[in-house]
Amino acid sequence: MTKADEGAVVGRTAQKREAVLSAATTLFLRNGFRGTSMDEIASVAAVSKQTVYKQFADKEALFCEIVEGVTGNAHDVIDTLAAAFGDTLAATRDELEKRLRAVAHVYLDAVLRTQVLSLRRLIIAEAERFPDLARRYYEQAPARGIDVIADRLRPYADADMVVADDLRLAAAHFAYLALSIAQDRALFLPAELPTADERRRLAAAAARAFLAAYGSTEPDVDEP
Repeated sequence: MTKADEGAVVGRTAQKREAVLSAATTLFLRNGFRGTSMDEIASVAAVSKQTVYKQFADKEALFCEIVEGVTGNAHDVIDTLAAAFGDTLAATRDELEKRLRAVAHVYLDAVLRTQVLSLRRLIIAEAERFPDLARRYYEQAPARGIDVIADRLRPYADADMVVADDLRLAAAHFAYLALSIAQDRALFLPAELPTADERRRLAAAAARAFLAAYGSTEPDVDEP
């Protein structure tokens, strides 16, 4: 077999693997783990069942591959969250509130995506069957988001613009102020996602509430 032929075989194998992963993702999110069979996956992927088993030992291995892949992509959301804080520190309370509104808004947009919500429901439903997988998802997505917020709030705590004995707890409060109302509703009512105006209102309220609890009561340094 020539190198060109070998390359073609490798390319076809990769395409089949992607087809299987795509089909399995669609079916798992739609039907759940128990409601999805390897036969269905093979049919939707337009490959033989033998091809599916050649790529993945069993349905559990395929499910883990999908969740691990999505978990690995969580860094995109984390990067977006960090960027929303801006490259430089806010100098005033009003500017900090504006930054926090932006962070809350991008957080809402990232979490309230249909596939993200469906995946979260699926992982929660299968947490007892795949406890290690559920833990990794939690640590790399929700928990990591809180860590990033705490890290970005630290300079404000050092400058006494944010007052918190436990900065990570304060970051968690901000995250849940931003997300909990819309996310809880969306998990139960996936067809009723908040509109853009509602997201802006929730983001603004989260920023105000956070600073009411944790913002310094001292005047800004540039005020008379």
